Amino acid sequence: MDKKVIALFCSAILSAGTLSSSDACTRVTWAAKDNVVVTGRNMDWDKDDKLQLHIMPAKVQRSSGGDNPLSWNAKYGSVVAWSFDGQVANSGMNEKGLQADLLYLGEAKYGQASPAEKTLEAKTFIQYVLDNFATVEEAEKALKSEPIHMISKGMHAGLHYMVTDRSGANMIIEIAEGKLKIYPKAGNAVMTNDPSYESMLKIYDYYKEKDLARNMPGSPHSVDRFMRAAGWLEQISPDKMNTIINLVPGKDFAMQVRMSVLSVMRTLSTPFAISTERNPENSTTLWRGISDLKNNIMMFDLAGSPSTVWVDLNKIDFSQGERALSLSDGEIKQGDVTRQFTPVQ
Repeated sequence: MDKKVIALFCSAILSAGTLSSSDACTRVTWAAKDNVVVTGRNMDWDKDDKLQLHIMPAKVQRSSGGDNPLSWNAKYGSVVAWSFDGQVANSGMNEKGLQADLLYLGEAKYGQASPAEKTLEAKTFIQYVLDNFATVEEAEKALKSEPIHMISKGMHAGLHYMVTDRSGANMIIEIAEGKLKIYPKAGNAVMTNDPSYESMLKIYDYYKEKDLARNMPGSPHSVDRFMRAAGWLEQISPDKMNTIINLVPGKDFAMQVRMSVLSVMRTLSTPFAISTERNPENSTTLWRGISDLKNNIMMFDLAGSPSTVWVDLNKIDFSQGERALSLSDGEIKQGDVTRQFTPVQ
């Protein structure tokens, strides 16, 4: 390992010792055959995040915070996982199969917006992207041509994002002095937490040379989770596996891929009810989200309950009002919950 990579790795290790326990989330993209693209994300936190799914209707006026807030009219309907009493748009997919997720990044720098700049709250960025764009290319072009100053009003956590579309295109978005830094990535992709994505890729290059699939690190630290995720993605079959397809409902290849990604996210999870006193980065994995962008299916695997549920966006009328479904009420839910949402008053 060269000196530069050693320095980056040591910096990442030191960061984990000082960050809050929100430092542990993971996001992946897996692009398989037959245009099946599946994303996975783990939500790791040291307390109940009060997860609620919301059906967010199209053709609704929305705005963000700040002295000069950005406002927009939603083009597309979406299903969004909101955390912390509806304060943070955590993860979601729109009706065009665009998926967006946020994760903690301690290195994020929001800076100070000038009076002339339009501002957008970091905690609502996911909703802004899902409302306005159908593809990564479209989103990237708009974000580069119409600069937005990101702010962190009422929330002291740094964030970064991954956005993925049905083609398997991804972009990782980080914030430096309020400005967006965009990293395009086609096909399989991984994002965890600190250090920054650019620094993480340099560490990845080192592991890659050592045959990552056979040398995956195992701690809950964000660097180790990144390498472990990348190592497992290298080994997932991109084709239908005839030796196990009989175990998959309907012998459906897309379901095989969803379950492959879910199994990877489970290996990247931290056990339920882990104490953070000794190792603050050991935040419990509260839930895992799996999204099939080709078929508009969102799955949620709930760590505190024997429950895996899914929402079928093809069955939703996005011209109706906002509707919600709690997945943090302690009740056991199973299967398709698309029809269980109730109107938001």
